[in-house]
This record gives sequence, structure tokens and C-alpha cells, in this order.
Amino acid sequence: MENTNNQSLSLEDITRIGEKFYTEELKESLEKDNTGQYVVIDVEQKKYKVNENRLVAVEEARKEFGNKLFYIIQIGSIQNSNINFSAKKYAWNI
Repeated sequence: MENTNNQSLSLEDITRIGEKFYTEELKESLEKDNTGQYVVIDVEQKKYKVNENRLVAVEEARKEFGNKLFYIIQIGSIQNSNINFSAKKYAWNI
């Protein structure tokens, strides 16, 4: 299946935009009730889906937002704060 959405955005752009949107707009509110779950963000529409299962969250986002690359991050830190949290960030085309 051909990716017809966000073709002009590189993986770096999606990661940068997604990280900024998550940090500035979503992090505080999502961490209250969703720590450990995954948020899948459509960086162009500034819309997102949250689910405890990363693949389910991606499928929900794909159904609503289309076949495109998403920014994915696990909400909060379920491990010690000194763990490199960036290892849990993804831009996937699924």
C-alpha cells in the first residue's frame, strides 16, 4: 500500500513535530491517567489515539487518520527516570 499522506515530512520532521506536540500540549494531561499507555500522534492534524497496546493504538489511528507515518511514544516513564526515554519513540508506517 502506497503512503499518500505526509509525504513531504521526513522521519526527523515527524519525530521533531510529534515530540514538541506531545511535550507542550499532551504530556501533562495524559500522564495523569494514562501512564504506561501509548499515544499515537498524527503530527499534521495534531490528533491522537491512546491505548495500552501500542499496535492497537496504531490501528485505531490508522483507521481514523489514514495510512501514514505516526509519532508514537509511551506515556510517562514506567521505569526509573534515569532510563533513556527516547528509546520508546517511534515514527512508523504500518
